[in-house]
Amino acid sequence: MLGPLRASLDGGADVPLRSRHERALLALLLAAEGHTVPLDVVVEALWPHRPPASHRSNLQTYVSRLRDRLPGVAIDHRGGGYRLPLAPDRLDLTVFRRAVAAGRAATDPLVAARHFRHGLGQWRGQPLADVPAAPLEAYARQWEAERLDAVEDHLDAELAAGERLPEVLAELPGLVAAHPLRERLHGQLMVALARAGRRAEALAAYQRARTTLVDELGVEPGDQLRRLHHTVLRGDPVAAPAAWRAVCQLPAAPAGFVGRADLRDRLAALLAPGPAVPVVVLSGQPGVGASALAVVAAHDARPAFPDGQLHAHLGDRDPAAVLADLLGSLGAAIPDGVAARAAAWRATVADRRVLVLLDGAADPDQVRPLLPGTPGSAALVTARTRLSGLIDAVHLVVPPLTAVEAGQLLGYAVGADRLAQEPVSAARIVAACGNVPLAVRIAGTRLAGRPWRLRELADRLDDETHRLDELAAVRDALAPRVASLSAPARDALARLARLGPVTLAPWLVQGRAPSHRFTHRKGPFPTLVDELVEAGLLEPVEGVRYRLPELVRVYARSLPAPAGVTSLVAAQAAAAAAGLPRTLTWFRPAGPAGDPFPWFDAELPLLLSVVDAGGSATPALAESLAPYLWARGRWAELRTVLRAARRTAAAGSAAGARVEFLAGVLSLVHGELGEAAAGFARAGAAFDRLGDRHGLACVLSDQAVLLGYQNRYEESALAAGRAVALFRAAADPVAAVLAAPAHAAALRGLGRLDEALDVDVTAVAEARREGAAELVVARCLNSLALTRLVRGEPALAYPAAREAVERLRGVGDRYVLLAALRHRASAAAGLGRRGEAVRLLEESHGLAVALGDRVWATGLERDLAVSWIGDGRADAAVPVLRRCLQTYDDLDIRSAKPATLAMLARAYDALGDPAAAEDARHGADACSDRTPALSQLILRLADVSPSP
Repeated sequence: MLGPLRASLDGGADVPLRSRHERALLALLLAAEGHTVPLDVVVEALWPHRPPASHRSNLQTYVSRLRDRLPGVAIDHRGGGYRLPLAPDRLDLTVFRRAVAAGRAATDPLVAARHFRHGLGQWRGQPLADVPAAPLEAYARQWEAERLDAVEDHLDAELAAGERLPEVLAELPGLVAAHPLRERLHGQLMVALARAGRRAEALAAYQRARTTLVDELGVEPGDQLRRLHHTVLRGDPVAAPAAWRAVCQLPAAPAGFVGRADLRDRLAALLAPGPAVPVVVLSGQPGVGASALAVVAAHDARPAFPDGQLHAHLGDRDPAAVLADLLGSLGAAIPDGVAARAAAWRATVADRRVLVLLDGAADPDQVRPLLPGTPGSAALVTARTRLSGLIDAVHLVVPPLTAVEAGQLLGYAVGADRLAQEPVSAARIVAACGNVPLAVRIAGTRLAGRPWRLRELADRLDDETHRLDELAAVRDALAPRVASLSAPARDALARLARLGPVTLAPWLVQGRAPSHRFTHRKGPFPTLVDELVEAGLLEPVEGVRYRLPELVRVYARSLPAPAGVTSLVAAQAAAAAAGLPRTLTWFRPAGPAGDPFPWFDAELPLLLSVVDAGGSATPALAESLAPYLWARGRWAELRTVLRAARRTAAAGSAAGARVEFLAGVLSLVHGELGEAAAGFARAGAAFDRLGDRHGLACVLSDQAVLLGYQNRYEESALAAGRAVALFRAAADPVAAVLAAPAHAAALRGLGRLDEALDVDVTAVAEARREGAAELVVARCLNSLALTRLVRGEPALAYPAAREAVERLRGVGDRYVLLAALRHRASAAAGLGRRGEAVRLLEESHGLAVALGDRVWATGLERDLAVSWIGDGRADAAVPVLRRCLQTYDDLDIRSAKPATLAMLARAYDALGDPAAAEDARHGADACSDRTPALSQLILRLADVSPSP
């Protein structure tokens, strides 16, 4: 490539490269030196203006031809591009670089000169002279710069050897004329002339150099050239100008370094010399190991930067001081002022292959003067913040280690055998350390110096209030980062830390309702989110959400926090709850546009964390959460919320009464009828004492359901009727509609089916007339379907149940849906659609199990067992039916026993056990089953000849 592109076989025969596209493709792959060339770069090189529609297939053709013409050379297609790995001795560029490196390493000038001559002998003219492709021009310029550096090094070696002075004198004037701004060449010409006894010409060469530099650049010659001029003036012996001193200032790679394989590979690719100066910035939370990774990556990259690897710790240092250190380490003059030193620095490393590691940068302005200016060099920066203002850099955020890697790091400190004895405690330790390397190393050091069991330290670290006492260096690393924040950002950090290890929406970080548009202060960060992310103290996670790193959260809990975050959360929950469908009689949503369920789904961990922390906002938050949790059927979380609200609600308050009522409803769902009755009694008494007729009506409507379970239908009907009347008196017709199904159920239990039908038909009509939510209409339809079934009218029940199911599938209330599915299944069974009925029962049973509703799950398990009789599996049905019967006894649900005994009798009939069947029927008769029609519909599933 160091001339017109040429490829030859081992025997010396040239490989024909007739196509311009083939030459450009091969040149681009070779120039990448084994790295993958992205597809878009290849396309730009081959078709600089506009690629043809068939460019992909054309490219595959060119690749295929090159593979055929270059035996033994692989062209790999990987990572969205192409790669051509080649042995070092097969490419003139690599041979040149190796020879130059050997020359620079040699101590004998004659040996050095021989290596330089070999390297420079690889050049045949302008690199890639016959391959006009824009992406290759930068490579060619870089290689020309490397050649010129090598020429100067070669001349130094020849001057030091002193054996070829005439040849050097013959070559230098042409080089100086071609590169008049390179002071080193001027100095070499002066040395050669002085050693040849041509002192006057040497002084004239200096004057020409000075005139050129002043006229072209407006600067005087550098210290080295001026000193050489004075030496010649005095007539002293002259030495060759000092050659470049390649230095390595990198700290040692940290012992026990683990993981980061992907980041090391990416850094190697990003830092590889190319047509620009790569600048890579590593950042992350304090202690995450960005500096350690940078040192390791810099050592990995050393072969690519043979002219030196420089290191500077920035901290709060002024760039002028850092530049003085860098220039001094290279033996260069150190002018005054940042601008002059930055210019001298760039000139000193111009056209060199130098890696600069800048550790602990505070801001972009501190970094910019320290960056090299010519291709071939690179800068790797670690920073306290993300340095987003350094727009031309590649920014990488260093994450914590994986749990496995953190365990390996801990094992390095304490020994693998000790770790293997207590793997669970080891996992607890690294988890408490947030997998942050600094914390893990501290934990390992504490263990290594003490005869503790790992469990002892794990127990200490579990206590968040004292965790950083055990990891003091982590606190020391976090303190300055937090102190550098603005006051509003520190306040936000302290507020958020008290919410626990949850993900956070931007509005919560900002501390304002999302409807408000604002900025917290003037400055480079328009929002608190940006400031905290920039500082590495807040991490973006899935979607548009954030989290505090574990150790940051623990540290920030110790900061003084302004009040108000729980009130803000409660207010947002109340605003979101206003759009929920009405699922409970007491809950009256305001109903803004939009679907609130996704908001609650996303924020539920946060809301539960706030509830768990307690406080005055908990009862209000419980009221907002209850309808959502009810609609989603999340009984365990609802129970937790109500328990917390019960602890914090003021005695005798309306909020406390509602909590007692909701706790009773939840107990009813779980079949805990005694607890439900006690909760309703407490809530009813409180509402009565407060004069809250609406609250009392809510209690009465669910007491009616409880009484119905116990076959106390007269009391149930009275409670439900009174509830409906109170709701109407309180001007809440929708609640009256919601209470109607309980009234209809009581009337069905009393055998007053015509009255029950009137209640249901009226409720459906009123729900439609009031424009009630889908869920309310569906509840009324569901009750109507059940009344039709009890009346023995499956054909009329089916459309009502079907409409209820269709409405419920769209609103997400699985609790009512499972009932509607069951009633539709009963209607389908009555119409002879056995297969459909069984499928619906299975879906309904799955919902009941998922929701943890013991009463419904038992009833649906019983109905499915009946279908097994028809499948010829009565032997499997009997134990299930007996278990269901026992469950109803345990729960004191008397209303379900007659039908269950009748079904058990049918199973014994199928098994040919008339005595057992008679006992079951006798038990059913003794219970005085008042709803024979419904159980008879399900019993049709026991028919041995099933319908489709």
